[in-house]
Amino acid sequence: MKFTPRPTNDFPEFIRTYYERCKAKVPQIEVIVGKWNFEDLIPGMSDFDTRFILTDDMGPQDWCDMSEAVGEVHLAMCNEFPHWARILEHLPGVNMTWEELKSEETYFPECHQWSAYFGKKRIFDSIVAGLKKRGFTEKDELFHLKKFFLYYGPYQRGIDPAINLGPYENKYPLHSRIMHYFNPPLQSAISVIRRNWVRGKREAFRLAREIFPKPDFIDYLLDIIDRHYEVEQLYREPNLSKLEERLFSYLKQVFRQLREKITIVQVEDRDNPAEYREKLNGIVIDPCVQIFDSSKFSRLMKGRLKFYTKAGSFFDSKWLIQNELSRIGRSFFATPFTIYWKTFGSGENLSPLGVAERLTGEIFNQEDFSFIKRFSDLTMHGYQEGEEVEIARQIAEVMDGFYLALDKLVQAVREKNALG
Repeated sequence: MKFTPRPTNDFPEFIRTYYERCKAKVPQIEVIVGKWNFEDLIPGMSDFDTRFILTDDMGPQDWCDMSEAVGEVHLAMCNEFPHWARILEHLPGVNMTWEELKSEETYFPECHQWSAYFGKKRIFDSIVAGLKKRGFTEKDELFHLKKFFLYYGPYQRGIDPAINLGPYENKYPLHSRIMHYFNPPLQSAISVIRRNWVRGKREAFRLAREIFPKPDFIDYLLDIIDRHYEVEQLYREPNLSKLEERLFSYLKQVFRQLREKITIVQVEDRDNPAEYREKLNGIVIDPCVQIFDSSKFSRLMKGRLKFYTKAGSFFDSKWLIQNELSRIGRSFFATPFTIYWKTFGSGENLSPLGVAERLTGEIFNQEDFSFIKRFSDLTMHGYQEGEEVEIARQIAEVMDGFYLALDKLVQAVREKNALG
């Protein structure tokens, strides 16, 4: 088995270039942040999970314009720097204004896992430091418990295909298992156990050595990472299966300690992970928070889908498009409209599209409803193999109109909350 040596770490150059080019198109961008600590970005293997923080004067149409502009920057950089295809896997997922970052109503616990790189870093760090003073709340515990139980279980082969990795593709089986599916639940469990946030992935490994038994296993994993996954024997069977077993066995041990620190749901000795997921999903959350979550994640989806449909043949976008099509109908449409009707509706059983139709004239106009219906038609009824690119292109065309309607739903919930 031949390995391509670890490449030069050009993440600093990428982050600076991406920030400068996006800010030139969208001057409201004030700082670029990314998930994790810089030491967690592994050259050749990691993408970069960008988040932008913007001025407070961003309006609904501004987000639509930003989606187009950032998508154009993304596509241009991918064509100019094809060796950054992996880093450029997707447009920024979450983008917020300063007020949204610091407001309790729109508080997003993931912000404690972000590192600021360029722009108004001091302001960002100051706001996050202020948020820490509130203490580790039920919102933080819920966020991390949901993440833990999302990942908790044996590794599912095929869930995380190696995409746009070029010469480093044969190293991905270890990177996926260790950094994508073992580390996130470990990081969240440690956050709950310590009642404190853990920003970095390596930081989580170091803390795990102090909290859980078998620190030698954590040292073993860190050594694999430090060797850029060039551990030939682990790619062979039965060694790869044995590694999967050891990773899950360690998480079982973590789970036993985590159970003792759960406070937001009743803990029973007989409870299994599925029962915990059900209990967590049953916790009542402010509908404004839930509907705004759908809105904020949808803000740059138009640009993301356009990028995927226009990227050069060297960029593999098929699975990435399929992944988005599998979730955006539920996340952006079914979930927020169902939550709204369950909270504020008459009690009548309506489909999400029925809710939108019922709210037309009250919240939406006819043009809004036409965009909502078109989005529903494109995202809620499946598609045939091979249609992915065309479906994504059509969704991108209606995304602005749909987002503007979704924002009206967010504002309607805020008005109802204000009225009590």
